[in-house]
Amino acid sequence: MTDAQLVSRAQAGDLPAFEELVQKYQREVYGLACRMVSDVEEAKDLAQQAFLQAFVHIRNFRQDAQFRTWLFRIAINQCYNFLKSRKKFGDPVDCEELNLAGDEPSPEADLVARDERRRLYEALERLPAKQRAVITLKVEQGLSYQEISEVLGGTAGAARVNYCQALKTLKKHIQTEDDHEVAMRSSKTVAARIPRR
Repeated sequence: MTDAQLVSRAQAGDLPAFEELVQKYQREVYGLACRMVSDVEEAKDLAQQAFLQAFVHIRNFRQDAQFRTWLFRIAINQCYNFLKSRKKFGDPVDCEELNLAGDEPSPEADLVARDERRRLYEALERLPAKQRAVITLKVEQGLSYQEISEVLGGTAGAARVNYCQALKTLKKHIQTEDDHEVAMRSSKTVAARIPRR
């Protein structure tokens, strides 16, 4: 059954139809919330709140947009509200369960991949909420700039600019971390050469 058919049935009070929509999109909504708030438990709560809001307002949903886009807009708004109310970010979270398993990598490759993901997530967490949302919607959810503009508001051009700016900022954060690691390694090397008295 298509989303439009499931939505029409849910709007008529068919609870199993809405539950099917939840099953279809719960992983994506949770992944979006996880990237936005960097906290697994909060992401679960925010995903549940997003579906609850969707259920409450499903009758008001006009099918001139895709249900998925409408649902992401609700989830993003839940995350924005949470981020506004929280004074500081939590520790970065590696939501490995969101990644689809492919071929099993070697232990060495897995360690490198984990470290790269950790660094990326830490850099992502430092972005402003709207830039984090644009990156998540574009890269992880595969939305077009037009769809992103429908979720976040604004135009497709603004979404593209926001995405490009977010990528530049991410690159700077990752580069800064690389420079810091090089500096730390250099200082340790120098410290090792200093004779102890």
